[in-house]
Amino acid sequence: MAEGYAKATRRPGVVFVSNDPSSSNAISAMLDGLLDGTPMVVICGQAPATNVSSVTQEVNTIERFGSWMKWRTRVQRLSELPGAIDAAFMHATGKLPGPALVDISSEIGESIFDSQVLEELPSVSLVVETVNGKAFDMASPAADARYRYERIAHVADIVNQSKYPVICAGNGVLTSAQGCKSLSRIAAKAQIPVATTLLGLGAFDETRKEALHMVGTHGAPYANCAIQNADLLLVIGATLDAHVVSNVDGFTPKALDREGGGRGLVHFDIDAGKLGKVIKPTEIILGDLSETLPILLSLLTPVEGRAKWLDQVQLWKKLYTLEEPLSRAKHRPRPQQVVAELNRQTTPMKSSITVITSVGQNQMWTSQHFRCTHPHSLITPGSLTTMGFGVPAAIGAKLALPDQQVIAVDGDASFCTTMEELMTALLHQVQIKVIVFNNRQQAILSQLQKQYGAKVCCDSRMSPDFDRLARSMGCQGQRCDRVEELPHAIYWLLRCRGPALLDVTISQSEVVSIAPTGTSMGAVVWA
Repeated sequence: MAEGYAKATRRPGVVFVSNDPSSSNAISAMLDGLLDGTPMVVICGQAPATNVSSVTQEVNTIERFGSWMKWRTRVQRLSELPGAIDAAFMHATGKLPGPALVDISSEIGESIFDSQVLEELPSVSLVVETVNGKAFDMASPAADARYRYERIAHVADIVNQSKYPVICAGNGVLTSAQGCKSLSRIAAKAQIPVATTLLGLGAFDETRKEALHMVGTHGAPYANCAIQNADLLLVIGATLDAHVVSNVDGFTPKALDREGGGRGLVHFDIDAGKLGKVIKPTEIILGDLSETLPILLSLLTPVEGRAKWLDQVQLWKKLYTLEEPLSRAKHRPRPQQVVAELNRQTTPMKSSITVITSVGQNQMWTSQHFRCTHPHSLITPGSLTTMGFGVPAAIGAKLALPDQQVIAVDGDASFCTTMEELMTALLHQVQIKVIVFNNRQQAILSQLQKQYGAKVCCDSRMSPDFDRLARSMGCQGQRCDRVEELPHAIYWLLRCRGPALLDVTISQSEVVSIAPTGTSMGAVVWA
């Protein structure tokens, strides 16, 4: 829930847990927040050791959580508490956001905060921010600014000279205060098509003609095609991991072919630790995108000759589009149809829609067929791929954005992990909407087993009737078994008051399309 709140607003979500073995439930969310750059503050209270049993239960939270957070401290004296809380929020919301932990000993809970405590000096110093043990500091800010301006000016010259540039935008654009606005202006001024990673969806309006939508293994084929034929790739706040690159040797060959006229791969990011792990950039601009992108924008010149490049991109978008499959009457709806119908019915109100997904096929279908128009319109776990993320994250997002229509798109296996949170939503009248793809299996596991030639096992499951389950909890529920019922079912869901669930029965044979990447796009060449 705290992750959903933080991802929706970029304000820190705050979590209180007791320091017993149950606090380990927070570990996966903290690691997910660390990898995705999500601001969170976790305050862990030590339970008093009043008997042998509780002594056995009490554990060292700092040691157990290890390095699964950005920053941590243990408070053992009451006078340290104010400074520790200030430091936790500072680190959680810094230029590189992430989870911060404050571990409070049992004595603090039994103490009284009075004027005497205020007179004591806190022992928690607000030092230079650290991320994964590395200091983010500038030895000479003035000299660094001059050097950075010169590097950006050099990159701007490369962009101005390129004929077929492409931007790949990621989560860093959303994290930066002015990242989305600067990206939009750069794409418009220089006429550069923009692809996004999974976590970057929402950083660029996907209804614009420059939008290439999601790139990578499960992305749009035309996005991969454009990157393969680009003479310059600008990576802005994105991680070029295996999901994006797929084939290392064949990734963006024309841009990296310097002898053949390629302009290279330029990487803009604030975190040096994310650079060059899979693909080595030819140019690196290190710094906050809110500071570096406006400089680049000011140095770019409008290029009239890119109209032909944009026309070619539009042609690829028509030739290699992600088709919405059709179903005959009285057949089960296809999951792609469900997301496409949701996209159609929410088009007039896109600015007020926030969609949440868990991990699995539901995540890929949503990212492929739902068009994001504004920052944080799609909230999803990216790095750790957390099961059961959808419903609680939707609650957190709805609490953060009460005027938004928050819709969780979930799979049956993931929904069963945290379905009890529907009772939380009902208790506090948090008006979330849930769509469950019900195929009675862990379908992404089955698809991967078949894809890699492994024996298909441990993927089937017994799912309840989710619509009846929701109604038994006091929520509204409805079932959709046939494709002709789908438009009315989505219409019903969007207009429900209070927590509501739509149980959509889909076929077990449905798979997520895999877009060709790397050298497999070699046959699609534009000269």
